Parts: sequence; structure tokens; C-alpha cells
Amino acid sequence: MDEYDDLARLRDEENHDEFAIRKEEQGMASEERELEREMKDFEDDEERAKRQIEEEWRRERWGHEPERSPAWRNHRE
Repeated sequence: MDEYDDLARLRDEENHDEFAIRKEEQGMASEERELEREMKDFEDDEERAKRQIEEEWRRERWGHEPERSPAWRNHRE
């Protein structure tokens, strides 16, 4: 092989590597979006469950607050 062939081969390998990196980055970005969506759904479900629990406690106590507030009220940020 001559020098031109070596340079062409090296450029081809570099392009191949860059393409593989971009493809991996796109996959990771997609996975990140999916995880963020799942985390948001989980947080929404958690809040919904807390509201339902508190509503059920109020029904059990004829509309009054429970004697002791739920733990999540004491730990809100």
C-alpha cells in the first residue's frame, strides 16, 4: 500500500468510529428521555396515591384531619 491508501484507510476508520460514537450518543439520549418520562410518571403516581390516602383518611374521620399527619407532609422539600 502506498501513503494515499493508508491515509484513506485511516480516514475511513475515523469516520466509522465517529459514526459509531454518534449512534451511541443518540441511543443514550433516547434512553435518558425515556427514563425522565418514567420518573415523571412515577412522581405523578406517587402524588396521586398520597392524595387518595389522605382523602380516604378524611372519609374515615368524617371530614376531619387525622390526629397525626402523614410522614410525607413532614418531609416535603
